[in-house]
Amino acid sequence: MSEFVVVRHVAPAVSLIDLSVMGLSNSQAATQKTHEEQVSGPELDALPSLANLSRCRAEGYTASMAKPIAISVFSGAMGLDLGLEQAGFDLRFAADNMPAAVQTIRENRPYLPAFDGDVAQLTGKAILERAGLNGEQIDLLAGGPPCQSFSTAGKRRGLDDAEKGPLVFEFVRLVDEIKPTAFVMENVKGLLSASIKWRQLPYNNNGKVVDELHGSLLRELLRKFRDVGYSVDFCEVNAADYGVPQTRQRVFLIGYRDQRPVTFPKPTHSSAGGIRVPKWNTLGTALKGLSDDTSECAIFSERKLKYLRMIPEGGNWRDLPLEIQQESMGRAFFAKGGRTGYWRRLSFSAPSPTILTEPHNASTSLCHPTEDRPLTVRECARVQTFPDEWNFAGKRADQYRLVGNAVPVALGKAMGEHIQEELYMLPTPTTAEAS
Repeated sequence: MSEFVVVRHVAPAVSLIDLSVMGLSNSQAATQKTHEEQVSGPELDALPSLANLSRCRAEGYTASMAKPIAISVFSGAMGLDLGLEQAGFDLRFAADNMPAAVQTIRENRPYLPAFDGDVAQLTGKAILERAGLNGEQIDLLAGGPPCQSFSTAGKRRGLDDAEKGPLVFEFVRLVDEIKPTAFVMENVKGLLSASIKWRQLPYNNNGKVVDELHGSLLRELLRKFRDVGYSVDFCEVNAADYGVPQTRQRVFLIGYRDQRPVTFPKPTHSSAGGIRVPKWNTLGTALKGLSDDTSECAIFSERKLKYLRMIPEGGNWRDLPLEIQQESMGRAFFAKGGRTGYWRRLSFSAPSPTILTEPHNASTSLCHPTEDRPLTVRECARVQTFPDEWNFAGKRADQYRLVGNAVPVALGKAMGEHIQEELYMLPTPTTAEAS
């Protein structure tokens, strides 16, 4: 039996992961339905939760008029949350343990209950009490547990990272305690191949230990969601396929209490474009009309600038003379992989690569296409599809971290619209079922 995860590209711009060798089901083909126009305005406050569908139908409400209730944990800069709001969800609670994140929540949503602390210390009951939701059915629990333990840009320690790894299971616990009609969880691509335990390569027994198999963490995560009563599936998506001017690969898990099959939104954009879908949005389009204020910008060292000044728009280390490549990269020059982030200068005519938390690093450079500097915090936020009026709290390093770790708002909106349409088709949970 194979010990490795196989990534299978099923449709243009959508990657589905085949874990059948470990007894897992594949994500079903993504579907797309017609989105009803959202209703806004003060009169919306009187409308019922989408979970109370019997009341909606009896009183003549349509899906576009109902207000699905959402709760967020591991909220960060609220990229996913803001996307869900734009999709029509009524966000009632947010939580994060990063002070700058909580301050960001409070500055942008002062009326929203925001918990500042370890989500592992929160119970579902406490969340509902803080949100003033006792007795109400929650339509959606959303969150992106810290992903550094599984990131391909990090050390990929999986659950051996005692501080961050287990938090994915805290999300399962809250799903079980709150019992929302649905949940959505976001994480990095590395989650697909992460192991429950991690050891340095000379000591990993060639993957023969069960809990060190590639993908064993995802397998356990899916099992736990199913054990608490949810149908669940996962999909790797590229944010550029949903209108985000950035090629950002992320994994989403969606689950439903009624055990219905899980689907994912169909892409709205593609790399080549076509009759039915436009081409990917570009960095140039994203930054159009933005002010030239660089006061919130990180700085490249003189050594880094020495090499970056030799790189043309859209280029990287490969555009340097061979002898300078080796000089500038040191031992990294002989490493495997494309190393496309080394001495990278962006292009206005293409989507940005993944927005990271430190755009001034040599190996993950996000150098402006025509200026010798990294992208500013606000430019990164534009690429992450945050509105210009969205404020990021903390020091400049905190702001870069908040933006770089966020779910692109437009991607969150695409997921939210799809889930909302699916929620409207669900039967209303009874009080007995919710208890």
